[in-house]
Amino acid sequence: MKLGLIGLGRMGFHMVERLLKHKIKVVAYNRNPEKVKQISRKGAIPAFSVEELIGKLDGKKIVWIMLPAGRVTDDMIKKVLPQLNKGDIIVDGANDFYGNAEKHDKLCKKYSIHFFDCGVSGGIWGLKNGYTLMVGGPKNQFKCIEPFCKALSAKGGYGYFGNVGAGHFVKSVHNIVEYVYLQGIAEGVELLKGFKQPIDIVKATSVWRPASVVNSWLMDLANVALKRPDFKEISPINRSVTINELKQTVKSIKGYAPAFEIATKIRVDKSKKFTLGKRMIAATRREFGGHAVKKNK
Repeated sequence: MKLGLIGLGRMGFHMVERLLKHKIKVVAYNRNPEKVKQISRKGAIPAFSVEELIGKLDGKKIVWIMLPAGRVTDDMIKKVLPQLNKGDIIVDGANDFYGNAEKHDKLCKKYSIHFFDCGVSGGIWGLKNGYTLMVGGPKNQFKCIEPFCKALSAKGGYGYFGNVGAGHFVKSVHNIVEYVYLQGIAEGVELLKGFKQPIDIVKATSVWRPASVVNSWLMDLANVALKRPDFKEISPINRSVTINELKQTVKSIKGYAPAFEIATKIRVDKSKKFTLGKRMIAATRREFGGHAVKKNK
């Protein structure tokens, strides 16, 4: 069993590591050759070009692309397609609007290539805890990629949701829930500081963790973030690149998501209002996804 994986960023690199731990052979490529050398030292088969990666795959070839959504992924799919054989598979793991997956599928069909869109969640903790995978694509081909999904995911943490587009759609809704949940934590922290006597915010979020109805992994990570020595140095300015894709998802189904609308406004707000809450969001995103934070000057 062998998989070709393109893209060794925060997610892709750890995904290869997890696959290797499950005794799956992985041919890995990244435009930065140093990343390829690093992952090869962990057991991956190195490839220093797309052509070399595809050439090292056997039989029915499966290429999993872990690149940012947009032109980078579009161009890579166009580059990979002519080098594959009829019946081979491309899996797109980008955070993308489901409509783009449908466009990719139409292009793949011209080459008789099967296409899957796979939303991936788990951030920098996926290597240790396993990822959550949300898959869309041809049902009769899912068995071909399921062993990789099973190896990558936490127990019970992957699912096939339907035709092409379903995977990215479910992942988009997942991200919308994340926005709203983080907004709730941020508002809670802001409210705690407003009481007429000082409230220990770290203690409050610690007490909420063991058994309260608001306990969750995000609450755990928010508590960890609050304890970091540099928490007060973190800028409240958030950089969220998926906002437009998520808004597009809601609009495409004529959905109603008022809490999400509020959360998106806070994410891009550069005023001095809600400073602690916005800092809480930025710091927690660093904890689960390794997202970069700015420091106050």
